[in-house]
Amino acid sequence: MNYTELNLQLNPLELFGEMLTYQLGEVGFEMFEDTPQGFKAYIQTANFNNDAVLEIIEGIKELNCEVTYSIQDIPWQNWNAEWEKNYQPEIIGNKIYVRAEFHEANSSYSHEIIVQPRMAFGTGHHPTTSQVMEAMLDIDFKNKSLLDMGCGTGILAILGMQLGASSAYAIDYDPNSVDNSIENAQRNGYPQIEVALGSSELLEGKSYDIILANINRNIILNDLDKYAASLNAGGLLITSGYYTSDLSVIKNKAAEYHIDYLQHTSQNDWCCATFKKQ
Repeated sequence: MNYTELNLQLNPLELFGEMLTYQLGEVGFEMFEDTPQGFKAYIQTANFNNDAVLEIIEGIKELNCEVTYSIQDIPWQNWNAEWEKNYQPEIIGNKIYVRAEFHEANSSYSHEIIVQPRMAFGTGHHPTTSQVMEAMLDIDFKNKSLLDMGCGTGILAILGMQLGASSAYAIDYDPNSVDNSIENAQRNGYPQIEVALGSSELLEGKSYDIILANINRNIILNDLDKYAASLNAGGLLITSGYYTSDLSVIKNKAAEYHIDYLQHTSQNDWCCATFKKQ
């Protein structure tokens, strides 16, 4: 399976980066990697539509954003080789050691998670994922039910189980992410993690003590009503995948559903915020 890489440089990045990421996701791009001046976006070559991409880029330019870009095809075998060559273990909060199977184990950390690098977001290297994981370390998961929205590799659901959650339900709209999450759950000894293909429509009639939503601003805003309906009273909602400048609009929207802002962290302008349902 081949992938196509779209390498974008934006100015100003902080104003248009998330908007462009969301729009590309809507036309099938599956994974995004930050770069100093922008980001790289990846899509299965069979799903790549050059006209759709050009339309999105021209629309951003009309908003006074300077855009330069390049496009190249990446054979699947080369992609995995690059992952393994560049992928290094990640240490989070001095307590979590995230590694691939080809790295040596390290028992000096409280938590070790094995995430085989695939075309699924969430290896702990991105500030959004690492901040959510650090926030999780300060939460009591014992005997709590957990929902991981936009699970990617399943790394957050796995950590939740390690921290004592009684159950974990993980959802992603990308079949690759679903398969990867199932593999990683089994790889880490948690085959009981339920992984489903879909989106917030799967939440109807379900309830959870803790919800993790590391997705993006627009999806979080759109689905906050469903998170609120599924979050037990006194339950926690941890959100990430958006810039710190977007926090105010998410706080205001959450308040409409009686979900109160507690605190947040910020790293490289990426935000992670914790909320509590009244």
